[in-house]
Amino acid sequence: MNIRLCLSALFLLSLAACGKGGAEHASASGKNASAPAARRLSGADVVRAEVKPLAAAIPFTGSLNALTSSAVASEVDANVREVRVREGEAVRRGQLLAVLDAESLGQSVAEQNAQLDNSKARLKLAKVKLDKQRELLGKGFISQVAFDELESDFRVKEGELRAQAAQLARAQRSLADTQVKSPIDGVVYERKINPGEVASRNMKLFSVADLAVLEIAATVPSRLVGQVRVGMPASFSVDGRDAQERGEVVRINPVAIPGTRSFTLFVRVKNADGHLKVGQFAKGGVVVRAVKDKVVVPIAAVRDIDGQPWVMVVEKGKLAKRPVTVELRAENERQAAIGGVAAGSSVIVGELLGSKAGDPVSLPAGLV
Repeated sequence: MNIRLCLSALFLLSLAACGKGGAEHASASGKNASAPAARRLSGADVVRAEVKPLAAAIPFTGSLNALTSSAVASEVDANVREVRVREGEAVRRGQLLAVLDAESLGQSVAEQNAQLDNSKARLKLAKVKLDKQRELLGKGFISQVAFDELESDFRVKEGELRAQAAQLARAQRSLADTQVKSPIDGVVYERKINPGEVASRNMKLFSVADLAVLEIAATVPSRLVGQVRVGMPASFSVDGRDAQERGEVVRINPVAIPGTRSFTLFVRVKNADGHLKVGQFAKGGVVVRAVKDKVVVPIAAVRDIDGQPWVMVVEKGKLAKRPVTVELRAENERQAAIGGVAAGSSVIVGELLGSKAGDPVSLPAGLV
């Protein structure tokens, strides 16, 4: 009888213990089910806020042109004897580019020299005669009319001498023009003659460009040209070079381009080492405003509801909403400089559908 009572008691105690353990397990399971799982973010969802310079710019496109260039033409009709430069060669001002046949022009100079000497001799004799006649006029041996005729003849011979001197100078200049020289420092980018060919007057022989200073004839929309001022800096890139080039706005054409209603502005670019080439296509922007020491995030990270911008950040494994001030928007770069968020913060880009402030999230491996 006692044994039976003891077994019954032990059985009841076992049931009680099992019931309690089951209740605790059910309670724990309920708690786990009520806590939401942390959302895993990808590298496209979040960025690290960084302090870096940022500039707001008005975009432009254009081609690089030489500020100073020259087309060298023939001043005389002559055969080409020598050509001393080729395309792509650097030349200095006054450097000999080509030599034209000077034989006939040299003969013309010699002829004009001889005629000038003759005119000088005739004028000298006329001067002697005039002086003698002046003495005779003073003594009354000749009439005033006769003296005036001699003086007029002397003046005519003076004019002939000046005309002959001018013809000689013209012939000498034509002879000098057979030495074709560069008018500027630069690079020969076009050569149109070869030895043995005939160069006619006003025929273009060479084209020379100074590459030390270039200009971009850039076009900007009419709605933006009002923000541009002479002296503003500009940055741009060209095909084949990753580095950003620098320039400065020096002129603005006040008349719009017909059809497009856009305006042309001119950006001056220093190119002392010649790494930029004439004709390269440039794409960049005129810097309207810039900041240096501000936190920069993608524009897509900034939400602006009712004029009160804010961003979503990750703090202690949860999403948090932080109000910010927008210091600068760079539309070309698709970035914004903001205040109110510390550098190094993990900022959400775009919208996380179905998530809100306070929800747990986990960062990608590279941002943990």
